Amino acid sequence: MTSQDLAPDAEPEVTTRKPKIAITVTPEVKSYVDQLVQAGSAESASAVFEAAVREYMHTRRRRHTLWQERAAAANPDRVQRMMAHVESQRDQ
Repeated sequence: MTSQDLAPDAEPEVTTRKPKIAITVTPEVKSYVDQLVQAGSAESASAVFEAAVREYMHTRRRRHTLWQERAAAANPDRVQRMMAHVESQRDQ
């Protein structure tokens, strides 16, 4: 498994030397990652975590884009009425 397997639309890996980091995971996560590597489903533990973080980044970016699209399409009058209602509830 490479990072491209889990996130096919992710940017291609850079061929320059990658910085190293240290992380702490639960025994369950470590066991799962070890199983993936031992089974040949992943090149390394680093590849598993890189793919997972790339997928996370993609998901967050997509959510942000959808949020921006929804905000741009919102009816300003309705939003103002809803905000006034929320504030009136907060003040009680």
